[in-house]
Formats: sequence, structure tokens, C-alpha cells
Amino acid sequence: MNKSLLTITFLALFTTACSEPAQPSANTAAQTEATASISLGDTSQNALDWPGTYEGVLPCASCEGIQTTLTLLADNRFELKSIYLGKDESIFKVAGKFDWDGKGSKITLSDGSKYLVGENQLFMLDNEGNRLSGELAEHYMLKKKGM
Repeated sequence: MNKSLLTITFLALFTTACSEPAQPSANTAAQTEATASISLGDTSQNALDWPGTYEGVLPCASCEGIQTTLTLLADNRFELKSIYLGKDESIFKVAGKFDWDGKGSKITLSDGSKYLVGENQLFMLDNEGNRLSGELAEHYMLKKKGM
């Protein structure tokens, strides 16, 4: 009887000694922390040095071109100056605020005009927010001044 009691005690000790309570490993904690710190990706809004003054001559159906200067400020304010070349050549000014789209790549000025923000350049977009196409598409771009 002593042998069987000893055997049962030994088996009980052996089975409980080999099983450890489940605890999160250091690896699991590190993976959770890494997942929490993954950025959502770079966007024009958060990765580019977009504040500044952009210039260019945009196409015009009834004049030689529209000399355009668009200044974007870090607090989402803008100033747009336009001169219709070969016409009156008065300076038309619009100032206000602009909004970023959900992807952080396009802006919409308070006057409704839209631009895709690129590295040191802005691409004028159509009313639906698409890049302009056709023969003159490459002319709907403003370059950053003083890069």
C-alpha cells in the first residue's frame, strides 16, 4: 500500500509540476506594442513639406494664360492670386481656408478648387477631384517657389 500511495503522490506531483499557468510571453507583449505603434502610412499632409508658395501659368480659353500664385500656410489658410495674361491683367485675390481629403493627399480651397499635393508641386484637379487629362494636362501644375 505504501508503494501505491507513493506512486499516486509521485504522479500527482509530476503532472502538476509540468503544467504552468498560461501567461502572455514577452513576445506577445512586444507584438501588441508593435501593432499599436504602426503608423497608418505617409501622406502628402504628414510627410511632405507642403506649406509655401506655388506658381505657374494655367491654361486659359480666352487669354494667353492665367498667371497663378497659391500660398499654403501650415494652419490650413491660403491666398490665391490670379492674373489673366493678355487681358485686363488685374490681380484677382482669394483668401480663405482649405481642407484635406480623408487620404491626406488632396486639398479643396474654400472657393471650391481642388489640388493634388505632390513633392514641391500642386496638380489642379477637376470638380470631382480627378487629375486633368488631355493635351494640356501637364500645364495644370504649380511648382513650389524657392525650393
